[in-house]
Amino acid sequence: MRIIVDTNALNAALSIVTKALPVRSTISVLEGVYMKAEQRRLLLRCTDLNIQIEASIDALIEKEGATVLPGRLFSEMAKRLPGESVSIDVNKKNTAEIISGAYRTTLQCEDAGDYHAMNEVESDTSIKIEPNDFKSMVRGCIFAAAQDDTKPILTGALMELGSDSLRLIALDGYRLALRTAPIVNNGTEEKEIVVPARSLIEVARILPDDGEKATITFSRTHLSATGGDVKIIARLMEGDFIKYKQILPNEHMTRVRVNRKELLDGIERVALMARESKSNLIKFSISREMIEISANSEIGRSNEEIPCAAMGEDIEIAFNNKYLTDVFKVLDDEEIYMDFNSNVSPCVVKPINGEEYYYLILPVRLFTGA
Repeated sequence: MRIIVDTNALNAALSIVTKALPVRSTISVLEGVYMKAEQRRLLLRCTDLNIQIEASIDALIEKEGATVLPGRLFSEMAKRLPGESVSIDVNKKNTAEIISGAYRTTLQCEDAGDYHAMNEVESDTSIKIEPNDFKSMVRGCIFAAAQDDTKPILTGALMELGSDSLRLIALDGYRLALRTAPIVNNGTEEKEIVVPARSLIEVARILPDDGEKATITFSRTHLSATGGDVKIIARLMEGDFIKYKQILPNEHMTRVRVNRKELLDGIERVALMARESKSNLIKFSISREMIEISANSEIGRSNEEIPCAAMGEDIEIAFNNKYLTDVFKVLDDEEIYMDFNSNVSPCVVKPINGEEYYYLILPVRLFTGA
């Protein structure tokens, strides 16, 4: 294999594909970057066999072929190449000579035939979705996925494919995030799958910010998504997701309409005091026209009043402030609804109009003097 490729293009592709590079693998060849030069294009690929990312860039191909270069080392070298272009020449002994400007080095490669790639996803089930809709869903949902493996299935998110809409649901036992977006469903069946949070983040990252609808294809065990010259294949999670619909309240005793930005800013100011305490909690005291936010610690007390429009019973309720700010930061709406039933029941955050999102946040039990 002998190629010449633009240094910036090579670095851009490496920065994408190496996100699937395993830190360590019992299969040593997977710690490398697979490269294939063919028909004026250079394909780069990395996989840990749970997720595979590949990117294709233009290249001057003097001799077609394929090889596997040491992943971490090669990507670090590429960042520091001095020339506008780089030539890579792999001989029959699997040694690559890399030249860029006045810099020259050699790297021992592995045989491309030993590389373990994930199979292509072949299925009749696929959807088309606006790239920005998918990015917004992932950004607005994935923070609620579990961060530990106590319940492994909760480290992923549930995707519910409907006839004309897609739902994404993540929960960790303390909060639930649900987002909905319109789709074109090219399959004939509605289905549910669980996708690792990491894979969703990478899919959202590769999709363009605008342009044509993105296509995502699903099989029984995998999904694939393509954005421009980048393609991702991800393994789905096995097991049943929690039956979340059973925990969603179907009524409320108190409903609050409030400016989201004003409430978020007030929470963040009062939370400075909350962080000085061991509990990290803030308290809401809700009356008909006001939400009083307060927090106590050993060194002081903070409070702030935020105007609102409340219907129903007055209520005092406490939360871990991070669970509230995580939700409010991913929303763009000027105003939101917050629904309450009691000070030990979850708070629901919903849009004023439509059903684009639904958040459930568990409170912290209040004790005397909180």
